Amino acid sequence: MADELRLVLLGGYQSGKSNVAHSFLNVKCKSDQTTTQCVKMEGNIHGRKIILVDTPGWWKFFQLCDTPERLKAELVRSTNICPPGPHVFLLVIEVDFAFSEKHRKVAESHVQFIGDDIWNQTIIVFTKLGDKTIEQYVESEGENLNKLTQKCGNRYVGFDTNLDTDGSQAKELFRQIEKLVAENNGCFFQVDASRLMDLEITMKNVEEKAAAREHQVLEKRRKLKEIKSADAGHDATPLNIVLLGWVLSGKTLAGSVILGTDISFDKTSKCVRTCGEVNGRQITVVDTPSWWKFLPQQLNADSVKTEILKAMDYSPHAFLLVIPADTTFLEEHLEVMLENMRPLGEKVWRQTLVLFTFGGSLGNKPIEYHIESEGDALVRLVEMCGNRYHVFESMRKDRTQVNQLLEKIEEMIMENALLKSNDEHQEKKKKSQEGEVLSEWLPVKDVKKLLNEEWDRSDTIEMLKTVTPQRVVRRGRSMQLSLDLSGEVNTELFINKHQLKDAIEREWIRKEARNSSRIQFQQKCLDANADMSSCDDDEDIQMSLAKVHDWYQRHYSSDYASVSSYEEHDKTQQDRDSSLSF
Repeated sequence: MADELRLVLLGGYQSGKSNVAHSFLNVKCKSDQTTTQCVKMEGNIHGRKIILVDTPGWWKFFQLCDTPERLKAELVRSTNICPPGPHVFLLVIEVDFAFSEKHRKVAESHVQFIGDDIWNQTIIVFTKLGDKTIEQYVESEGENLNKLTQKCGNRYVGFDTNLDTDGSQAKELFRQIEKLVAENNGCFFQVDASRLMDLEITMKNVEEKAAAREHQVLEKRRKLKEIKSADAGHDATPLNIVLLGWVLSGKTLAGSVILGTDISFDKTSKCVRTCGEVNGRQITVVDTPSWWKFLPQQLNADSVKTEILKAMDYSPHAFLLVIPADTTFLEEHLEVMLENMRPLGEKVWRQTLVLFTFGGSLGNKPIEYHIESEGDALVRLVEMCGNRYHVFESMRKDRTQVNQLLEKIEEMIMENALLKSNDEHQEKKKKSQEGEVLSEWLPVKDVKKLLNEEWDRSDTIEMLKTVTPQRVVRRGRSMQLSLDLSGEVNTELFINKHQLKDAIEREWIRKEARNSSRIQFQQKCLDANADMSSCDDDEDIQMSLAKVHDWYQRHYSSDYASVSSYEEHDKTQQDRDSSLSF
């Protein structure tokens, strides 16, 4: 039996991992802050040294592919923080929500990302049991939970940190850990050395690129500030800002943070113009309807496209492209974003700044680390915006982060003024050069003759005939299911129905996650004696997938819009049904 026990805690966001860690080691929890990076703790139980690593939690509704790269790196890195490797993994699952197939698949994919053999050294720890026994819960949850417990060799314990006043649950957990270590003959889990080395090299490379990007941005801002300082009083002019982004990106909440107004939880189905005064300056913020995150621009409702174009009527000085920092950014997201931005014109990128929301998930990592760790797609988007970006670390009314954002917008306006002046100069220069070299141009009839000769010799005539003015997207076989979507849909657009179903489910994942977080937040704030039932909310979350399936059966369609908050106001059942219908 090893004198030292090394443990790693895994689990979803708000699962109670950190509470388990502190209660098990009998140490006081320092803060209620979310774990964003691996945290190593030490303690002593019955003369045994305990090393415990707490890891960042994943969203319980997010597929592994939608989890940020930096979080996935932390999961793998956790095994290297307690060398030579952990004896036991504790998978923490809270029981205050029904355990669905989606929860099971998400948990399995995140745990198995660390290594295929991990299940032989894993114990499930159920938290927030309340008045249920662990046997009652496991029996009531049925097939999905049974599949997960079987993967772990039916090893599970209940650990309600609020009820373990005598320490009996902690003792039972310790007994189960010792038993598993004995069954494995004291063996510990090891990630392949080459994988750890590759991860270390990748993280170091990301850190270097992040530092270089930060330096580049600071140097550019320093030069713009020097120019801007000569234009005293310019900051007092009115400023018009337009918010753009996908569903549940945090647009509406960001607008409320900027203006310091009350948060609205209504759907943004049309352009909403809100005016306010910030530091003595008149600011107008225009919130726009959101586009889909995973679905092509052609599937947006006509009203969404129309309202986004209407935002141009407000003569915007700046567009804020809102992207949440607590999720990944893939090539598919970039493609959808570019499609939705294209109607605004190529020059819109000169006036666009990326605003990252929910930056609290970054911990002490700079936003540049997130940009570089996500890879080429996000890097390209940021650079299309002239390397202009900002992060709202808190979605509360923090005036410091708002003032910094307004400074960056002002610098962007100054940069555009310089570009415009340079463009005018280049245009004059171009016209002058055209006049000088006019004699070098070939007559049109000669060019036509040359093209005709080349055409006759070309073997690519059939290829040229197939070129069409519209972009055709084909993914697998065309759908046999006809879609009755509102508005006009490109008849040459085909999407495999299984891929479409998966995309729609992913669209709703963030809504389910926010609803889950909001419900837990409300429960935490309620008085212990208050009489409240959350059955309707639980049913909402569990029936989300059923709503998607129902949409396939009935072929209904409706507008949608953004709801940008961790906590929503309660809705009637009719409102919920409406918001979940397509």
